[in-house]
Amino acid sequence: MGCSFSGLNALYDVVNGGGDVWINENRFRILRQLGEGGFAYVFLVKEVISDPSNPGISKKIRDSSHVSADGTYAMKKVLIQNSEQLELVREEIRISSQFSHPNLLPLLDHAIIAVKASQEQSWKHEAYLLFPVHLDGTLFDIANTMKAKKEFFSTSDVLQIFRQLCSGLKHMHSFETPYAHNDVKPGNVLVTYRKGQSPLAILMDFGSSRPARKQIRSRTEALQLQEWASEHCSAPFRASELWDCPSHADIDERTDIWSLGCTLFAIICIS
Repeated sequence: MGCSFSGLNALYDVVNGGGDVWINENRFRILRQLGEGGFAYVFLVKEVISDPSNPGISKKIRDSSHVSADGTYAMKKVLIQNSEQLELVREEIRISSQFSHPNLLPLLDHAIIAVKASQEQSWKHEAYLLFPVHLDGTLFDIANTMKAKKEFFSTSDVLQIFRQLCSGLKHMHSFETPYAHNDVKPGNVLVTYRKGQSPLAILMDFGSSRPARKQIRSRTEALQLQEWASEHCSAPFRASELWDCPSHADIDERTDIWSLGCTLFAIICIS
């Protein structure tokens, strides 16, 4: 799936919050910043619909359960400084758009726009990715809060979260060309608490996702894979074959299983 370029985008003081942004033909008001990392910022946004007859973003969303009742969503803004970063964002969009599973965060809409570089800004493109919002936070955030309060996940909740992550990864690994997430960790798991039900766990951030299966047939290829992994796979959750790759090896989606096991261990340690 290609990227949409929109000339409608009008953005004001985004880094500090506030202002409006267009993602294709739909307008969103920035309410506050939720997080940041590298050249990316995540904002809580609310859809602005001036014409009541206009269905807005809902007409683009295939699964009605992802339509926000109050019009709020999460928007990721990426500042793109060169062609390599542009291709990485396009690849993230292409891969994310293929997934449809309750335990994988869906990409609802996206746009990439060209911007004029200036003395104040060096980037030449900006990408906007729209997702459902889950304000309870990540598994990492929740675990730290619980630890400070000397609270713990129940055994049932641990197993339910783990089962859901297994289900999401199974979907990624079941494509004709399997995809590896490559960065499974508590910080990439959104958790939403539901009254009378077990927590909902959703795997997010497919910026490191790639086709899972790689044939390594030389020392050069092994070192290239290790270098790539050092940039894209978080060290505490990185599979051993990505730390010290043999010169002759077949790498596959089992690297995610290692990371999944490390994530389970991290949950158990505070339970």
